[in-house]
Amino acid sequence: MERLRAGDARAFEELVRAYQHRVFGVAVRMLGNRAEAEDIAQEVFLRVHRSVGEFRGEAKLSTWLYAIASRLCLNRLASGERHRVSEGEETLMRLPSADSGPADALERGERDAALQQAIASLPEERRIVVVLRDVEGLSYDEIAQALELEPGTVRSRLHRARLDLKDKLERFL
Repeated sequence: MERLRAGDARAFEELVRAYQHRVFGVAVRMLGNRAEAEDIAQEVFLRVHRSVGEFRGEAKLSTWLYAIASRLCLNRLASGERHRVSEGEETLMRLPSADSGPADALERGERDAALQQAIASLPEERRIVVVLRDVEGLSYDEIAQALELEPGTVRSRLHRARLDLKDKLERFL
């Protein structure tokens, strides 16, 4: 952080390298559109660069990044600036493992696609907590900090989201 605050370009490059995939992952799961996710990820790092001096260090750096990404995604979802997502547009590609057969890879691909679609169909306030908790692995307190919510609200939204996902994915369970 000291190097970032001092304007060290190398420190900023290291920050981007360390977190770009996570920030992009949150954005693509929230927005369901790679191009929009790339825009959001770029905007996150631009904002970090501009306001690194304002970071007080009360939360972890990653929590601050997720907070910025989450707010930008929620703002984009609420705005009329969204690009329409084509029906077949893919979110994140997953490579099948080398030791599985074609039938396993097909089943896994179908399950992953259904999961991505189920997550994308959740209401925004539930989708973000699922992405931050179950995909990114943030703690309840970190999510509460990032989204400026009470931890109980995070737990409640996550519980409801998981029930929704269970209903939508029942055939895979």
